[in-house]
Amino acid sequence: MSTTMLSGASVRALLRVPMAVSRNIAALHTSAPLLESKRKRTSRLRRQANLAQRDIRQRLFDMSKPDPVLAHQLNDEGYALWSNSELAKLILSKEEVWGFSEDRRGRLVPVEPTARPDDSAVDAEVAKFGGPRRLNFGLNVSDRRTLFQSLPRVMTEDRMLDSASLESAADQGTGAMAEEHAMLEQEQQQSAATLARILDLRNASGKGIQVENTRRIIEHFGHRSDGRGPDTGSPEVQAAILTYRIRNLAEHLLGARHDNSNRRAMRKLVHQRARILRYLKSRDPIRYQSFLPRIGIEARAVEGEIVVPGKPKVKRM
Repeated sequence: MSTTMLSGASVRALLRVPMAVSRNIAALHTSAPLLESKRKRTSRLRRQANLAQRDIRQRLFDMSKPDPVLAHQLNDEGYALWSNSELAKLILSKEEVWGFSEDRRGRLVPVEPTARPDDSAVDAEVAKFGGPRRLNFGLNVSDRRTLFQSLPRVMTEDRMLDSASLESAADQGTGAMAEEHAMLEQEQQQSAATLARILDLRNASGKGIQVENTRRIIEHFGHRSDGRGPDTGSPEVQAAILTYRIRNLAEHLLGARHDNSNRRAMRKLVHQRARILRYLKSRDPIRYQSFLPRIGIEARAVEGEIVVPGKPKVKRM
């Protein structure tokens, strides 16, 4: 067998052949981006831009969507809607009633009372009939008049008409009767002071404060123009009470994330409120639109599909 010796130039020429072939193959590559026309490329880029804009709009809409529980946006505008509502100005917080709150370290911090629209009327009632500034157990103005004005007078007169006291005072003369009457009045004043401490809302529990707030909501939103008693079954009263209960449960669940029972109860109350408001909208749309700002909620929070979030997850470090 004969062998042919190749020169250095021939070897270099042979080595350059694959490079030339590879260049030709790259020039004849048939991929979609290289073969698409200018029109198709413009259409594809426009479609991508439209999809990106749609995603941005969807994200902005989700960010502006009201919270399904609090029923308003979680920003300054939403919190202003709630703080300016009639319901927020009506209900009494525990810290305001008790006069103090607890900070993160467990220390008691004094709380200044918030100005209420009915403060002047309450002060006038206290000056006229007596008793504590806020009554417990759902008592109203008529109960204040009965307990701290009518009852002491009736008890004093009943004691004066007692046969033994009357006979002993009559034997001693008119001055003794006046002295006996003054002593009985003093005893009734002491009894009224003791009763005032018992009925003071500052000595109530959280449940007692909730009962008082419920009474205030019924009296305010259930007012009738014909002068009859409050309409406790109206949609406005029911929706306002449910909103107050929902906010109480939401505040409780912030510190008790494992309380699944109350979380489920809150979810039911949210859907019940939505049903009541949809019923009000079907009966009287104008009344519905004017009522929503009064309880500090937005229409989007109670219309359409309502998805209440579950238990929040805690990130592990």
